[in-house]
Amino acid sequence: MKFSDLSSIKVHIIGINGIGMSALAIYLKKNNVDITGSDITYNANTINLEKYKIPVYIGHKISNIKDREIIFYSTAIKNNPEIKEAKKNKIPCYNRSKLLQLICRDKFTIVVSGSHGKTSTTSFLGHLLVCAGLNPTVISGGVMQNFGQNIYLTNSKYVVVEADESDGTVFKLNPKYLLYLNVDREHIDFYKSYSNFKSKIKKYIYRQSKKDSKIFINNDDYFLSQLKKYSGNIKTFGSNSDANYSYKLINLTNKRSYFNFLIGKKILFKNLSTNLLGEHNVQNLTAVLSIIDDLGYKIKKSHILSFKGTKRRMNILGKLKKTIFIDDYAHHPTEIEKLINVISLYKKKNVCLIIEPHRYSRLNDLYGEYLSVLKNINNLIILKTYEAGESYKKGMKNSKNLVNDLNVLNNQKTKYIDNYSDLFSLLDQFVTNKRESIIISAGAGEISNQIRFFYDSRK
Repeated sequence: MKFSDLSSIKVHIIGINGIGMSALAIYLKKNNVDITGSDITYNANTINLEKYKIPVYIGHKISNIKDREIIFYSTAIKNNPEIKEAKKNKIPCYNRSKLLQLICRDKFTIVVSGSHGKTSTTSFLGHLLVCAGLNPTVISGGVMQNFGQNIYLTNSKYVVVEADESDGTVFKLNPKYLLYLNVDREHIDFYKSYSNFKSKIKKYIYRQSKKDSKIFINNDDYFLSQLKKYSGNIKTFGSNSDANYSYKLINLTNKRSYFNFLIGKKILFKNLSTNLLGEHNVQNLTAVLSIIDDLGYKIKKSHILSFKGTKRRMNILGKLKKTIFIDDYAHHPTEIEKLINVISLYKKKNVCLIIEPHRYSRLNDLYGEYLSVLKNINNLIILKTYEAGESYKKGMKNSKNLVNDLNVLNNQKTKYIDNYSDLFSLLDQFVTNKRESIIISAGAGEISNQIRFFYDSRK
């Protein structure tokens, strides 16, 4: 099957309101595909889909697919009545990765993957390539502030795609350029072990290196750095000049990050600055600049400063009296640690960090790492664990365990709150406090919607 075949087929997407699936749905609609979709909740993505005149059914029912000829579904979908009915009637059903494959197959595809930083890096790369004149289609896992949504559509043969590892999607793609940011202990529920996960990445990078893909890997990541021996098609980026491309930090502030960008030992850009905060963002931007240089395109310093970021990545919602509200997606200990490093830039501020653990399995598997990164936070609130479709199993660690153990380590400085009414009462106290404060919420579940509701209802 080719992507062009979809123009004569009635398509239905299950889980259409997800951040990844909604972008693909818009891509189909703009390519004149007859498309409908369904999901269990109405959200901001639904509103955006409606702007494109895409019918979205709330609730999963057999009637939703009565005239559909092919089904694409989100990995998050389990035991769905629409899938059962489709299979019963021999309607082809495919995972999201199949749809992404079809979109990318005949395109000059640049894939961004890794455990952390994919969305920001995809968005930044897309923005700078638009500024440079390449004007690619960009498919991101978050809302790109410069483009106002999770997809930027053009008629170009070039496409920049964020590819997830959580369900193996990235390993099914055959890009011209592959950017691998980092590898961390993630998605163990899918791969069964960390060693299996790393083995899959290793085999994929080896396979693509023999297919003449140009591959860019993080030289600061020990596992990835060992893979550069596979091919001359593999280039490296990182903080040291032994990488093909590197950065040298000049200064990190709570307004901007300053650095030099080097090829080998030669400075290509001196005193660059970005509005993105933290060394991890400088590293990701170095990866972006590496690919742009290899493609032979030029950008200006002003293009870097014009990048507005991605929603839910150190996203400043605004200020209530003397309290600034910031929303972030961090939910893995490594991401939380990088967020804490950024928080440390806000000196002389009363900072409160709110953490919503995401999935019992992740909290349980990485419990020691959570304790390690959170133990020195002076003002910390832990919310109930967001289940994300999981069921709690006896013996697994939960948010209460985390709070109890943290309070042993940090002298009772951590609060546990299991409902948003109590959280809002506490936040109201922060807002009425005359001291300058910053509230930073972090999580991949419900916390973002609730913090935005709190902020919007009081501004």
